[in-house]
Amino acid sequence: MPSILITGANRGIGLEFARQYLADGWRVYACCRAPGKADLLNRLAVDFNDLLSIYRMDVRDGDEVTAVAKALNGAPIDILFNNAGIVDSYGTGVFEGKDDPDLKNYDLNLWLKIFDTNVLSQGRVTGEFSDNVVASERKMVVMISSGIASIANTWQAGRYAYRTSKAALNMLTRGIGAWLEPRGVTVIAIAPGWTRTELGGPNAHNSVEESVSGMRKVLAGLTFKDTGSYWNFDGERLPW
Repeated sequence: MPSILITGANRGIGLEFARQYLADGWRVYACCRAPGKADLLNRLAVDFNDLLSIYRMDVRDGDEVTAVAKALNGAPIDILFNNAGIVDSYGTGVFEGKDDPDLKNYDLNLWLKIFDTNVLSQGRVTGEFSDNVVASERKMVVMISSGIASIANTWQAGRYAYRTSKAALNMLTRGIGAWLEPRGVTVIAIAPGWTRTELGGPNAHNSVEESVSGMRKVLAGLTFKDTGSYWNFDGERLPW
């Protein structure tokens, strides 16, 4: 039975990934900060009790990450889906044309928090579960990036914390890809598109179902030769 570990599985893209993979008969290890408050995720457990395991895991908490790894006790993970992340608040952002680009007004403490969550924590989780991935058949690590992390495609002020964190995550993807390449692991970054979630906001272009279905189609078509690559949810290969 194939398996996937999903961080940030209590809502949005992570929750929809859990729902779709469960429907296809995968074993899902769903991780989030507060399982007791994850009502929608817990509802899935009613219908998929034999396939779904829910764990408390704040990706910024090394002890919690290690505790989940110990609980899994070396169980194979076909896809490690590094989904958990945070953004500068939507609704006043670059897509709406209202983001304040003046660095004097920027919240530098938030910038550090976003980097911790979106970059350092992804490295922490991947390092902790790398042996589980190697033990699987599929052997894939997926980083949720963003189209506005593409340096080649972006010439726009504002949203500095989120964009730089995702650009750094892209570089981390390349580095981890080289590290795990000798062990046969495929490591890729993928952008979900501007999606209508709590983080993406109500004016986004894509439904969460469309985004996740698109990403799953991309992942299903990748092979080991694609390790270290960067994709959009619609199948377009993105420039770094």
